[in-house]
Formats: sequence, C-alpha cells, structure tokens
Amino acid sequence: MTSVDGALTLGLIAPTGGATSPAVAILFLSVTAAATRLNLWLAIGLAVVLGTAYLAVALLIDADDVPLEQRLVAGVWWPLYLLFMAVFGGSLALYAERAHAARAAANAEALAEHFAAEEERDLRARLLEAYSAQHDGLRAILHDFRTPVSSLRALSAQLGDPRGRLDDEQRATAQRLVAEHAEHLSTMLDALSDVTASKSPTQPAGQPRTVGLHELLLASSDAAGLHPPRLRLNVTPPDAVVRIDTQRIRRVLTNLIDNAARHGEGEPVEVAATVAPTEVRFDVLDRGPGLAPEQLEAVKRKDVSLGEASGGTGLGLWIVEQIVQAMRGELDLAVRPGGGLAATVRVPLR
Repeated sequence: MTSVDGALTLGLIAPTGGATSPAVAILFLSVTAAATRLNLWLAIGLAVVLGTAYLAVALLIDADDVPLEQRLVAGVWWPLYLLFMAVFGGSLALYAERAHAARAAANAEALAEHFAAEEERDLRARLLEAYSAQHDGLRAILHDFRTPVSSLRALSAQLGDPRGRLDDEQRATAQRLVAEHAEHLSTMLDALSDVTASKSPTQPAGQPRTVGLHELLLASSDAAGLHPPRLRLNVTPPDAVVRIDTQRIRRVLTNLIDNAARHGEGEPVEVAATVAPTEVRFDVLDRGPGLAPEQLEAVKRKDVSLGEASGGTGLGLWIVEQIVQAMRGELDLAVRPGGGLAATVRVPLR
C-alpha cells in the first residue's frame, strides 16, 4: 500500500505545482509509514525510488514558471529529506523491534526460571512428603513391635520356668501363642520392605485370611499383655469365623487393647466382636480416666498422647485410625457412662 500511496501522491504533485506542490508532504508521510512497517532496507529503497521520481517531476514539470534552480533545489532537498526520514524512522523501528525482542526473551527466561523454581519446590515437597511417610511408617511398625515382643518375653519366661508352674494345657496354650506371635512378627518384618514402596507405608496391606474371631481376640490380647481374669472376651456368635486382613486388624486390636490395659487402672477390659451381614464390629471398653468429649478427635492425631504419665508415644490411636481408614472402616471413640473409654471399630467384610 505504501508504494501505491507514493504513486498516487506523485500523480497529485504533477498537476498541483510540481516542485512547489504542497502534496509533497504526503511523500514524507508515506516514507515514515514505510519505515515503521517495513525493514530498514526496504524503507530506504522506497525513499530512493520516491525521491528519484519526485526529482524527475520537479525538473520536468514547470506548472508555475518556477526557475530551474529553485526546482532543482526542491527536487534534491526533498529526496534527501525522504532518505533521512527512512534511515531515521527505520533505525528507530529496528531499535524498538530489538528492544521488544530483548524484553520478550527476558520475560521468557524469567518465566522459565519461575517454572523451574516451581518444579524444584514441588519436587522438594514431594520428596519431603515421601520421606515423612516412610519415617511415619517405620515409627508405626516399630511401635507395633513393642507389645508382641513383650508378650514373647513373658511367654518364654513362663515356658522356661524350671519350677514348672504351667500344667499341660497352659503350656500348650503358651506354645501356640508363641508360634502365633512369631508368625505375626514375621509378617510385620515383611511389611518393612513395603515401607519404601507403599503409598501408605503406615499400614501396608496383608493378605485376607479366614480366622476365628475368638482366637483373633485372644492372640491380640495376649500380644498386648492382657490376660484373664482382667480380660473379658465376648464374641457374637461365639464360633464366628470371618475372612479378613488379619495382619492389619490384629495391629488395630493390639494397639487398642494395649491402650485400654495401660489406662484402665487395673480394672477389667472388655473386648468384644460382633459379626453382621456386611461388617464386623470390634469394641474395646475400659474403666480408666477416659477423655473429655472435646479430646476424642484430637487424640487420633499423630504424636498426641493420652496423658503425661501414660508412657505412650502418641502413635497408637493414630496408627489405628490410619489402618482402619485403609481398610475402609471406621473408628469411633466415646466416653463410657460411669467412666472409661469405648473404642469401636467397624470393618466391612470381604
């Protein structure tokens, strides 16, 4: 369009005075527009072409009897002026274009650095989260090693008593419990290998097994160091057998019974299991000091202990909550009428 504008302007200059025509100012505008839209060399080329054409028009057309010298001066001055404007305008446009490119490059670099920093922060956060999860998993499993190891120590002392205080039935029961605790500890050792790979290392999944509820409660209570007459078991129906993840549910029951035994102030602890069509319910009831209603949810959080003198690590109920949630179950804590705490776990049957 700039070349067309220039041609039309030259056509207008010829009949309106030639060298003295005011329309020559339109050539200035055409070159200025070309300098801003075209590259430098194209703008200079257009200025040379228009200036040469104007010089020819100024010398060949004498519309107002203008002396040749005056027409020559105008015919030379305007082309030189057009050339100057092409160089000046084109240089400014080139400088602005390069400045814009530099700003765009700087912005792109800053944006890339921002994204890189964000990615680095996200990666650091994921690594810290993974490390924290693995650390929590190790703490949870090591915490759960405590009660069965203590029970094994007590059973081995009874079995090794040279005075032979155990009768044949008691000795057989003790030997069976030792075997069950050893198997449970072996399963937990296998779970340690899952800690580094599991998305939920605090409660690595085990294999579902068919187990009698009475035997499961008895083994969990023994692992927690709780025995009759202080232990009171109740299974409904009495011969109930379920298919369940025994590794995880035993960790749940052992932690709950251990808490009840430690906080029960020597009073009997009731442990019950009830089978429904779609779920199994476990209740652990003690007569300890209990909790205030506003503490029932807070005590499920990690590193929250039931009391300064409890000797606990603040992990037991948090571990229970994590495992129960992984089993798609529910953990409810309630204050018992007459004092004490009632812990109820509901787990869907497979």
